[in-house]
Amino acid sequence: MDDGGDAYRKAGYDLSHGMWLEKDGDAEGARVAYQRAVDSGCPGPAAMAATNLGALLATHGDPDGAVTAYRAAVDSGHPDAAPLAATNLGSLLHRRGDTDGARAAYRAAVDSGHPDAAPRAAALLGNLLVGLGDMDGAREALRTAMDSGHPEEAPGAAFALGYVLKRQGHLEEARAAYQRAIDSGHPEAGSMSAANLGFLLKEQGDVEGARAAYRRAVDFGHRDLAPRAALDLGLLLAAHGDVEGARAALGTAVDSGHPYAAGQARRLLADLG
Repeated sequence: MDDGGDAYRKAGYDLSHGMWLEKDGDAEGARVAYQRAVDSGCPGPAAMAATNLGALLATHGDPDGAVTAYRAAVDSGHPDAAPLAATNLGSLLHRRGDTDGARAAYRAAVDSGHPDAAPRAAALLGNLLVGLGDMDGAREALRTAMDSGHPEEAPGAAFALGYVLKRQGHLEEARAAYQRAIDSGHPEAGSMSAANLGFLLKEQGDVEGARAAYRRAVDFGHRDLAPRAALDLGLLLAAHGDVEGARAALGTAVDSGHPYAAGQARRLLADLG
């Protein structure tokens, strides 16, 4: 008698075949293969196939089908598929305006403790709560994502947390959060955090701190943020009498060719003489 091994092998084949078909651009073939794996009822392959099917349907214009597939994966309780599907489900529900459903889905993924899904869901939950005006909830969620140490999610969460803390008037904590993102070396979150930290320190009258933060933003070399930081650095230095430093920073902005920063820096250089 068949002890179920054949069914598992067939479900695993359908899952793998669906992934190959999707990679090759055969969306309909992938959908059929994933659905066969889902219908098999074999816990592991069915849960992973439901997650993949949800993503496929969401990408190809069937959000209702995607929700159904994601919910099947979440309900499976699979240690990998369920948290990943919950995170994806939260994003889809958020885009559809169901903020309560999105919040619940994100929370389920966070509570799972999954090493990838939980930090991502925490960061997404934090950003959702910012949009809803729940700054205390956002702060808690973003701190969870930041403290996870996840190489991709933690730096962005640290930047977002710095923004929330600054809005709440917790300036020292905001500085620390921005610094966490900067220290991560993440090219996007680090650049944004360095620029924001420079602005915050300038507002506080810490000229040397602002100068160092803006220089760090320039050094990250981000295509958009670095030229803007060079312009801000030039403005800061010119305002505090460091004409040579200002010229050097503004020259960096000009040399970048950035559509906004380069033009502004060129005019400021002309004013400096």
